[in-house]
Amino acid sequence: MPRWTHDTILGEILRRYETQQDLSYSGLSRENLPLLRAAARHFGSYPLAIAAAGLNYDELRRYRHWTNERITDRLQELVSQGADLSWRHVSTKLDPTLAAAAVKRHHFGSWRAALEAAGLDYDTIRRYHDWDENEVVRRIRERHARGELLHAKALEREDTALITAARRRFPAWHTSLTAAGLDYGQIVLRSPSEKQ
Repeated sequence: MPRWTHDTILGEILRRYETQQDLSYSGLSRENLPLLRAAARHFGSYPLAIAAAGLNYDELRRYRHWTNERITDRLQELVSQGADLSWRHVSTKLDPTLAAAAVKRHHFGSWRAALEAAGLDYDTIRRYHDWDENEVVRRIRERHARGELLHAKALEREDTALITAARRRFPAWHTSLTAAGLDYGQIVLRSPSEKQ
């Protein structure tokens, strides 16, 4: 068993963090109980040791042990919520731990590869942040002029970029249709066989 010091404890915490190992209290109690006990003894508590290492304990408590499957599941969950999955947004605001895990060499190696593994179009997602309300309205009107379906299920299948941008810019899909001058009730009634 190593002789723990402040420096060796902080070094091991940071090593585990950089290699994406579980640093939650319960995870460490399973994987490295001596480190957990030493951290609490030397720093007064495990959360204080984490803070001394410059890490956010609240984020680590919610830490996920990322696998490729969990990364792609999380990406699909976020896109279904209409989230902006551009690298900048995810890595700085939405889910930095997801972004960091996805680009690790032992996972996908790049954000593009992670998105593509989740069945998402990188080039479309990269452009989400460029869409403002006017662009969303313009694209909705274009679809309407071409006679294309405009209920949410159809958009989720046919134009995820448009519906994702609309959900980011408007409170709900129907409000984006209203902003485009369309009657939501008529859109929904137009193709009852499509409502599933």
